[in-house]
Amino acid sequence: APPVGGPELRRQLDRLCGWAWYAAMRPLLDAFSAPGRPDRIPRLVLVPMGRLGLVPWHAAYRVTGPGRRRYAVQDADLSYAASARLLCEVADRPAAARTSGALVVGDPTGDLVYAGQEADAVQRLFYPDGRFVGRRGSGAADGAGTPAEVLDWLRGDDSRDGVLHLACHASVTDNARRSAGLSLYGGTLFAEELTGASAGAGTDGPALVLLAACRSHVSGHGDNEAFTLATAFLVAGARSVVGSLWPVPDEATSVLMLLTHHFLRREQEPPARALRRAQLWMLGAGRGPVAGLPDELAARAARVDPDDLSAWAGFTHLGR
Repeated sequence: APPVGGPELRRQLDRLCGWAWYAAMRPLLDAFSAPGRPDRIPRLVLVPMGRLGLVPWHAAYRVTGPGRRRYAVQDADLSYAASARLLCEVADRPAAARTSGALVVGDPTGDLVYAGQEADAVQRLFYPDGRFVGRRGSGAADGAGTPAEVLDWLRGDDSRDGVLHLACHASVTDNARRSAGLSLYGGTLFAEELTGASAGAGTDGPALVLLAACRSHVSGHGDNEAFTLATAFLVAGARSVVGSLWPVPDEATSVLMLLTHHFLRREQEPPARALRRAQLWMLGAGRGPVAGLPDELAARAARVDPDDLSAWAGFTHLGR
């Protein structure tokens, strides 16, 4: 695989997303456009099959001028689903109540410095009453970030309508009995363990699970299988999940995740729109100061190249 955020990955993504515009997104957006209503943004849910599930369709682009692009995410609110059946099941779950309950897991293995700083800032700024487990920049954590701590939270009352943020490593092993997992302190939490974790048996789980981890929406069971860490959390009762399609660069990811929580909490956007607005901010659309953004993260944000697809396009929204 190309290095995380390296020029080869960027070149491949440029070619793929240029193709994706003409292959599917241009006719799709044309069909849902509203002439005379530029303020109307369609909400589309894509159910891509096979290898098409590895394409970030929201990052499909057309060239609008010298050095200028326009991406699908600028014209539509795009989410994904593993199947129509799972989409209907999630849509039928009761709307989440607004809550400050959260579990934030930051750098539990001790080798993701930016992820640890990101998670620390997320908990302090947006979920001061929530729990932090793992390693943080300053102050004490509420735990080491073990698989048992995450499972206990998912099975407990605090998870209902709460937010789970996981800033850690993820791995995918092709055709293995345990195909995908999150690297936590002292062990791995596998997708297969998550599907039965919710105390609400698929109805009363977290409002949002945000997987700031590499390849957290990639299947290890072949292209036509929909079993990923992201879909496992949906099966476990989550209403929305954000997962990634490739190894994501740590620095840019920390900015995108903090912005997503900002729009979710400060501006009360639903998860899909919060992620979209964060990605638009990364693209430079309305980019401006974000209240409360730590100076170090603000400096990182200023260095983000809007046309570096590896920095922002890998994250997808699933669920309601």
